[in-house]
Amino acid sequence: MKLLFKNARIIDVKSPYNGQELDILVNDEQIEAIGNLSTEQAEGVVDLKGCWLTTGFAELHSDLGEPGNEESEDLVSGSAAAASGGFTAVGVVSNGHPHYESKTGVEFILNKSESLPIHLVPVGTLSKGRKGEELSEMFEMNQLGAHLFGDYKQGVSNANLLKLGLLYTKPFGRVMVHPENHELSANGKMHEGATSTYIGLKGIPVVSEITQIQRDLSILEYTEGAMHIASVSTVEGVQCIREAKSRGLNVSASVNIHHLVFTDEDLENYNTALKVSPPIRTDVERSILWEAVLDGTIDCIAVDHLPKDIEQKQCEFDNAEFGMAGLEGAVSALLDRYEVSEELLQEKLSTVPRSLLNLPDLTIQEGATAEFTIIASGSEQITAMGSKAFNNPFKGLDVNNYVKGVYVKGSYLSLHA
Repeated sequence: MKLLFKNARIIDVKSPYNGQELDILVNDEQIEAIGNLSTEQAEGVVDLKGCWLTTGFAELHSDLGEPGNEESEDLVSGSAAAASGGFTAVGVVSNGHPHYESKTGVEFILNKSESLPIHLVPVGTLSKGRKGEELSEMFEMNQLGAHLFGDYKQGVSNANLLKLGLLYTKPFGRVMVHPENHELSANGKMHEGATSTYIGLKGIPVVSEITQIQRDLSILEYTEGAMHIASVSTVEGVQCIREAKSRGLNVSASVNIHHLVFTDEDLENYNTALKVSPPIRTDVERSILWEAVLDGTIDCIAVDHLPKDIEQKQCEFDNAEFGMAGLEGAVSALLDRYEVSEELLQEKLSTVPRSLLNLPDLTIQEGATAEFTIIASGSEQITAMGSKAFNNPFKGLDVNNYVKGVYVKGSYLSLHA
């Protein structure tokens, strides 16, 4: 089907049309023409006056529930939530059971992805069963397209296994680590500081992140491998990564949107939806993290969607599970908080995460693949209709920028009139 997007302000630093308001004619999954085009050429027309259109956003690491946690989310509901939030591709982490630790797990995700509205990219485990004892079948998984490997939220307590993983994946992939020393954060519920003391919750110290990052970077330097540090949340962590990059280490890093939007003071009412790992920290950390996004120390921005059901979150804060759902609403909340160029958002939400997931590069030119995220300005209330998750703190927020729709796999998924 030929669809014409009228009056779209194109945002793509690789495109000769960057910054221009033009019409885009798509034919199934291909861009057929760009310019001032007649509506007679198309079977359908979408007027994007006042909106900007860029290459499709990609989420680097999120849990879509399946297999193992289908009561909180499954691949169908998770994909719907991702599309609603502006994402045309999602890196799916292994957080249930059985794990994505062999080609069987990768094939499961890829086969399911074919019938879903967006692209799902499997993120394989680093170790079998995420036990940190024996390397998973990473080479076989890579042969099917997996490029990123990590034991999601587990970290890698076994330093020798991390060393072996970095050495083994040098020719074909990248190891993703979660920066938390679980012995130092044991029994912690939120960021350790004035707020945790005030409301009487055991804190998680920043040293639990810093020591892990320092150790991981030392092993990275020794192996000369490739590493991605996910969910950075501390000032010192940012400094370590900046120094490592200056020494030429092959390291990338991401920050979660909730660490850029909320602070630990938002937990004063014991909102369990904000109980996450690593914890939401103070305004000081939030400011430094955003500066690191702007100066390139932080390579990309992630959601880290971790859905939970009502029984896991509607309880005492101490007993609530860690994790926040956010595929729906996170981007809108980010755009509402910060004044930032659209080109930077394309880099942090599309270009870099797509590269880390080993997805094909996108550009908005004639003959290229048609895969877009469309953002509109105007008063809007965030709704969360696709996900099963109970724990989305963005739901109900009033924002001034929102995701209007996505175009992916030859279909326009419109979220607003």
